[in-house]
Amino acid sequence: MTRDFESLSRGSDYLGTIERTLGDLQGPRTVIYELIQNADDAPGASRIRFRVGADALEVWNDGIFDRCQDVTTDDCEWLAARDHRCDFHSFREIASGDKRQRPGTTGAFGIGFTAVYQLTDRPELLSNGERGT
Repeated sequence: MTRDFESLSRGSDYLGTIERTLGDLQGPRTVIYELIQNADDAPGASRIRFRVGADALEVWNDGIFDRCQDVTTDDCEWLAARDHRCDFHSFREIASGDKRQRPGTTGAFGIGFTAVYQLTDRPELLSNGERGT
């Protein structure tokens, strides 16, 4: 059962950042590339699937977001100990660049998921029993 935490949502003061970022991330190829790259960076991911519907694009991979003990807090307990946030806290920080600190990841700037705003104003992330909007 997926739990819905409002605190997993990105902060409300990010529209200017998204607008500037999307200026550099335009076109369907960019969106697809960024989503594939995010799947490649997901721990344990070996497959990805795109499902296009009349009212939704669903992107699935078999990886699972890493999580700290409490993904609902503003601060991630991993930052001090591991030099990066857990995947859920990192997801909430646009352009956090946490992947730069992680070996074996290709993402570096924290803007990949932002590319989906070309397709929707309400993206959702479901992983590891959590839901972020």
